[in-house]
Amino acid sequence: MKDLSIIACVSQDLGLGVDNHLLWQIKPDMQFFRETTLNHPVIMGGKTFQSIGRPLPKRENIVLTRNEIENPDVKVFHSQPELDSYLKTLDGEKFIIGGASLYAMYLDLADKLYLTEVAATKPADTYFPTFDKSKYDRKVLKADTYEGISFEIVEYTRKARDSDQDPTVKPNSATQNLATDINQEEQNS
Repeated sequence: MKDLSIIACVSQDLGLGVDNHLLWQIKPDMQFFRETTLNHPVIMGGKTFQSIGRPLPKRENIVLTRNEIENPDVKVFHSQPELDSYLKTLDGEKFIIGGASLYAMYLDLADKLYLTEVAATKPADTYFPTFDKSKYDRKVLKADTYEGISFEIVEYTRKARDSDQDPTVKPNSATQNLATDINQEEQNS
């Protein structure tokens, strides 16, 4: 999908969070997230929205969830096809900001990944999906240490792929399964 990016902070083992909380509170990562996503649409799942607790300011907040969200500052979608149709109408870069289900759903469709790669691990129950790094050009935007923890903020840009000639990118099995689950739950409600 044109201008679709993913942004996340991951441990060495791709851990993202535990008990619906981020594993890492690295101030330079949070500053990078804010500066990078400011004035752009941010797309998240319902649990991510719930963990943040409010819409992020100066961004269009878009949530894919099975549940209702009563907030005039949030655009809610209940199916991936509905969300995809809307995202195609948006100009400029848009960001998937979590959680793990949305990362898996959109990984094959994203042009860029902005990953803060932390050189450590913590116990996690939620992980970023594995991906083939050879399919991306890797550029380190910042390497630093915060409170004794080394990290790199990395931009992965997808290399040209065969499907770039075909505007219809086939979703991976994780995407198909998750979209099916969401659509089935929607029909059962």
